[in-house]
Amino acid sequence: MNLFALVVFVSMATIQYGAILSDLTRDRLFVLADTARRPFASVAGLGIPIGTVRNADAVLARVASSDQAIVAIQVISAEGDVVRSTNMENSAALSEAILDSIHAAAPGETWYLETSERFLVGANIEGASGSRAGTVLIEYSKEGANLRLKAMEAQLVILAGLVLGGTFLIGYGPIRLALAEHLRIFKGLLASFDGFERGFWREEPTDVQSEDDAAGLGIRISEFRDMLDRSQMSYRQKRHPREECDEDSL
Repeated sequence: MNLFALVVFVSMATIQYGAILSDLTRDRLFVLADTARRPFASVAGLGIPIGTVRNADAVLARVASSDQAIVAIQVISAEGDVVRSTNMENSAALSEAILDSIHAAAPGETWYLETSERFLVGANIEGASGSRAGTVLIEYSKEGANLRLKAMEAQLVILAGLVLGGTFLIGYGPIRLALAEHLRIFKGLLASFDGFERGFWREEPTDVQSEDDAAGLGIRISEFRDMLDRSQMSYRQKRHPREECDEDSL
């Protein structure tokens, strides 16, 4: 039961940590996306195409350099064309999920999408007429987040193992103490049988230690040994007269 509870704890804690990590990453990317959107929003508000911003590449490069996990920053026109990109080769293709997120968000809104490999944050740009003039898309690698998640999971597993081991050690002492007398009884019974076998069959001397005596489970070791000794003596008394009679007949 304790093991099951610890497994559930590790699983739930890992899921919770992953959710918190995603939320923190999303909030940080929202700030970066808003920073990258500003110069394009200023131009789009005047009715000028966002692809004509002169210092666009410098702005995007400065934002991209703020975090090594940023794979690429793309500027996408209202028609869905990539007009600027900091890393065209490694940029993600504009999938249906990305296009759906762009169209689902209102002009000027920021949206968030997560895939198996990347965090995606888009900041829609509002044009002069209030319509969407384009989108700034930040692609952020999940490699670092996954490593932190695995590290946290490993720490939780180690902690759970220590808790389980500590529980076992704490519980082992009282259990051993509670069963100590019973263990002495079983040990005394085995010693008694061993002494009986040596004395009865091998006719070797037996040494019964009084300190081995214990009582429990309706048995006292000293009384049990006395019973075995009496049985042995009774058998020998009955056997010796019979042997003498056999010798006289010969």
